[in-house]
Amino acid sequence: MLLESGYHESSDAWMLAEDDTDRSVYARLADRYRVCAYDRAGTLLLLNGAQSVTGRTTPVPMPRTAADVVEDLHAGFEGSGEQGPFILTAHSLGGFFARLYAQTYPEDLSGLVFVDAFPLEIPELFGDKWPAYKAVLDSTGGGAAVEDYEQIDIEASIAQLKEAPFPEIPVAVITKGEPFQGLPDSPVGFTAADLETAWVAGQSYLVALRPNTPHLIATGSDHYIHVRQPDLVEAMVDIVANRAIR
Repeated sequence: MLLESGYHESSDAWMLAEDDTDRSVYARLADRYRVCAYDRAGTLLLLNGAQSVTGRTTPVPMPRTAADVVEDLHAGFEGSGEQGPFILTAHSLGGFFARLYAQTYPEDLSGLVFVDAFPLEIPELFGDKWPAYKAVLDSTGGGAAVEDYEQIDIEASIAQLKEAPFPEIPVAVITKGEPFQGLPDSPVGFTAADLETAWVAGQSYLVALRPNTPHLIATGSDHYIHVRQPDLVEAMVDIVANRAIR
């Protein structure tokens, strides 16, 4: 089982729970699965209230594409000595990497869980407002001015994703029920409503990747479902794991 974080975020994101009395996704899944979470190069450490670029992964030239991330992940799986197939659980833009991994190395995976994942149709759904939203995405976390900060070429990554079909593996989709938080007060070139409309429409494409895909709307959660309601992620992982062994 591997946990893939969203854009600019280290593996710390899976160790967080909004309620201090709750248990994180990582802690919950580790009770009965062998779980790995890792830092992509240039991502931000989030624990202990300090945001800085991770030193736990060697810096690499930016920008990168989803294929670059996939090859790093594949090398990590091969070098770990762990026996697959694995389940990938991916948040936000991490869904790009998990999806391309499934399309590139389908024999390595037994299932995918998308946690409010980024659909490849988002630029098309945004239309001429996409460049404005992409500018906000690329600067999220405030680290854009920091050397080695993660930068993903999203358009090139989308082209890579379109090159191969999606494999026949179980999939589950969790979608936020509340609006995005943390947007600029007055975003230039698009509105919060534009983002919500495109995001909701895009989620249907993820659900359509495989027949009979479970789709859960996380009522009460914004984009960070794994932090707000880790029990929902745990439940969907269990569903995919059970389907994978049928």
